[in-house]
Amino acid sequence: MAGYRDLTDLQLALLGALWDRREATIAEVYESLRGRNKVSRKTVATLLSRLEKRGVVRRRTIGNEASYAATVSRRTVLIARMVAMLGAVFESPLSGPAPHLVERGEIRAGDVARLRKLLSKAERDIRGDS
Repeated sequence: MAGYRDLTDLQLALLGALWDRREATIAEVYESLRGRNKVSRKTVATLLSRLEKRGVVRRRTIGNEASYAATVSRRTVLIARMVAMLGAVFESPLSGPAPHLVERGEIRAGDVARLRKLLSKAERDIRGDS
């Protein structure tokens, strides 16, 4: 399955609506996003269809209407995106196979320790420490 690191902000907003509701129709997702994003119902439907093809959401038909639910947790997406961002910024070994391990739920204690070191380095860099 494709990674979660390349999800767009709008795709993440769609997922956020699904995570908040657990399951929602296109109309419900559209209403949830309408105040924050300039998006049409057609765009919501198209993006949900693309996310379904990627395996990020699943569709269930109820009568004449489709209902969507996320197949991946908010936590999993957040971790994959943070690992990718930190790996890109700090040229970490976590930018290699580790994001794929996160997607499969195979984080080990050593991965967490390396991530903590990267975060500590980021804090030092922000403060200007060496």
